[in-house]
Amino acid sequence: MSYQSFFPSPFYEEKKYQIYDISVDILLEYFKGEIVRPTWDHRDPVSLYASCSKTERWKDMDPNQSMAFCKCGRIALQKINRKFGKGMDIAAYHFSGLKENCIRKGYNWDSGL
Repeated sequence: MSYQSFFPSPFYEEKKYQIYDISVDILLEYFKGEIVRPTWDHRDPVSLYASCSKTERWKDMDPNQSMAFCKCGRIALQKINRKFGKGMDIAAYHFSGLKENCIRKGYNWDSGL
């Protein structure tokens, strides 16, 4: 039982989550659009899920999907580098906060090149 069932508040609303269809191709198109017209701060050093969950498109995503979302997102960013980078890590250039977050957590940033 939750705290709200005993002490209901008129200001508390339980968030309703939605299960999204996540694939590499969907995120590939989303990131291409983000490069052209950003909807979130790409310099903020937080995870991909934390960044995208603030946007209008992904705001209701279930937190249980965070690992799958981040994994597909990394693959999509690597595909963008291979297709459009021509030897340059454009994913790190356009999404510098994601790279910084990865390095801060002690992971290796794999550009896919």
